[in-house]
Amino acid sequence: MEMVTLQKINENVLSLKKELEDIKEILEEGTLDLRDGVKLQIKESRKRPLKEFKTQKEIEKKFS
Repeated sequence: MEMVTLQKINENVLSLKKELEDIKEILEEGTLDLRDGVKLQIKESRKRPLKEFKTQKEIEKKFS
């Protein structure tokens, strides 16, 4: 069985704390308001037919 030290536990706790801070920041960004220009671009893109969009495979092929 692996030996667990207080130092290792502390490192794990600090790592988890950092990850939670990152998650919290991401969640808080979700409450930000978009500029009117961005909202308009989203509305316009939603009007386009899906067949005009590239597939994931097409994008991957372009970059591989």
